[in-house]
Amino acid sequence: MFLYYLPLLFAIASTDEVTTLPKDWNLTSLEERLTKLEQTTERRLNTTEKVLGQLLTGRSDTELSSIDVLAIRSGILIKQSDPVLFSAYKYSTTNDISSQAIIRFEKTYINIGGHYHTEDGIFIAPTTGIYMFHWTIVTGGSDFHTQLIVGGTARASSYVPFPGGSDSSSAMVIISVNKDDHVWIQIYGSIEHVYGGWIGVGSYKQSTFTGILIKTK
Repeated sequence: MFLYYLPLLFAIASTDEVTTLPKDWNLTSLEERLTKLEQTTERRLNTTEKVLGQLLTGRSDTELSSIDVLAIRSGILIKQSDPVLFSAYKYSTTNDISSQAIIRFEKTYINIGGHYHTEDGIFIAPTTGIYMFHWTIVTGGSDFHTQLIVGGTARASSYVPFPGGSDSSSAMVIISVNKDDHVWIQIYGSIEHVYGGWIGVGSYKQSTFTGILIKTK
């Protein structure tokens, strides 16, 4: 796109309007004329830099001086964006969770962008990309499985063995996720309970769910 606009920009820069002074300035001193010409040229160059920055990035608030030179040389423009990540945890124990029910992690340590929803335990991907997800389930019931569901399809699972007492099981996966895909953790098996707990000394029965965007597509 940048190359498309280059002829137009050079044409503008080479017109008499840029290189000459208006006749009605009526300046007699050579020094005055040079000063005015310098001021006009600087002002128009600043405008040109701003226009180029906007053309290269597609953002109205970007100037040419703020763009990574190496990115321009390689033909890849680096567009800064807010990170996408969340880390949620169960605050209270939930009993009698039926098979294929969503595990709701009611509170978050961090939730940049607000894409994880504590009211239903679902993360909604704001953009297509490569994501990393990690979850830990603490329980004291019989053995069962948990599954990572992405867009209604199971994409990963974790086996929670029969602990005899309280125990936990964790899993991590790096996968492709499409924009607006709904992502959650669900139980697959018999009716179970999942432990939760507050943040603080002595609280060890805490189930968690974490996700982060690694790279956009």
